[in-house]
Amino acid sequence: MTLILGIDPGLATGMALYNTETLKVEWVQETPRGIHGFKEPFKSLWLMGRQGELDFSACENFTLRSSNKFTADLSGVEIIGWLKGECYWQFNANPEPSQHMTLTRLRQKKDDYSKSVITHMMKQAGFKIGKGHTRMALSVAVWYAAMRLKHMPTLELLKPKDA
Repeated sequence: MTLILGIDPGLATGMALYNTETLKVEWVQETPRGIHGFKEPFKSLWLMGRQGELDFSACENFTLRSSNKFTADLSGVEIIGWLKGECYWQFNANPEPSQHMTLTRLRQKKDDYSKSVITHMMKQAGFKIGKGHTRMALSVAVWYAAMRLKHMPTLELLKPKDA
């Protein structure tokens, strides 16, 4: 079994565990208050005994640019900095939002979120989507399985049904 922790960092941070054996989401959590709300739940995940099961972690990257509407809040940057400082940041495991959202069909104004495999996985597992931070975290984890691990069942799962 391979478990991948996906993280969508920000003022509200989403975390999700994706199981590549079952192709299901196993756990999600949304934390408030940026880095202050993120650190303890992240550490408790490791203390819950899941640390031996986690094989990979992937965190959505944050590229600061003038067109980014989140430039006033740098919570995502602080979380990424903390992950790097604590050696949880993995090289080549950090997609830009457009990369994972294109793959999982969660692009704002271009995709119908209700048709995304990520939304279906969340609903199937009984997890609430809320404002979408946990769904984005799952999208990051699934992106990692597909694009970095080249996990064939995940790639098949992401194929459009009409293809």
